[in-house]
Amino acid sequence: MLTRQKILLLMLKHAGRPVRRVELMKWCFLLRHESETEGGSSFYDFVPYKLGPFSFALYQEIEKLQSMSYVLSQGDQAWKLNTELSDVVAGVSQAVEREVRTVVKSFGRLTNDDLLDYVYQRYPAFTVNSERQKLAPRPKAEVAVYTAGYEGLSIDGFLNLLISSGIERLIDVRSNPTARRYGFHKSTLNRLSNRLEIEYRHFAELGIQSEVRQLFPADCDRGMMFDEYEVVTLTRESAAVRDVAKLVSERPSVLVCMEAEPSCCHRSRLANPVSELTGLPIIHLRPTP
Repeated sequence: MLTRQKILLLMLKHAGRPVRRVELMKWCFLLRHESETEGGSSFYDFVPYKLGPFSFALYQEIEKLQSMSYVLSQGDQAWKLNTELSDVVAGVSQAVEREVRTVVKSFGRLTNDDLLDYVYQRYPAFTVNSERQKLAPRPKAEVAVYTAGYEGLSIDGFLNLLISSGIERLIDVRSNPTARRYGFHKSTLNRLSNRLEIEYRHFAELGIQSEVRQLFPADCDRGMMFDEYEVVTLTRESAAVRDVAKLVSERPSVLVCMEAEPSCCHRSRLANPVSELTGLPIIHLRPTP
């Protein structure tokens, strides 16, 4: 079990009662943003959603814990710990557990409205998609040829990067849009993007086919692979390149693939003709350190 999942169970344990779903989500957010440990190195990231900060990965993982009987559902809106299996929380550092107790003690007595008021006032950037109250406008960006890679990011961290950058359309240029990490499979990425009002489009023909990648297995051959992609694929798929250029010129759109470093990804080569067709600058989005 991942340490961050144990932290979810610890929160339920220290609460000693059924915990409302909105409570658990906001407690985890506050642990991430108001503690020295930030919940550990691989704790959850968050996006602005209907009731402020929300983590799709957290929600998916606690549903998994529920399917494994570590967590018991209390109606539609609350969870509690299955005390018969509570020993599994062993292994969380003392520092993190101490901060978990502090968060639960400090915020566990608040009503939903008081808890949301606290989070909204302190973190207005996470209210931009709120159905309850918007305390900040959603970021707007100028049209440009944006690119981004999700390597090393959670789905929530990646989508928050797009929102904070003012992106309105995600253009997936992977040939085979599957991923082991939750959220980056085509169907899931499409669904979650749309929930955050980011349109999803996929151009498989502008990716590099797996059989082509197998011809260039070594890192030193990557430049040769990209050269061939530029000469062969982008020429053959010129109509798709023009379609992407049209989409990019309409609203802030980002070319997305896996690699974090643009020079290590074919999207940097695709960005060049798109920039030439549109006259727009190329901007590579990167997460803030």
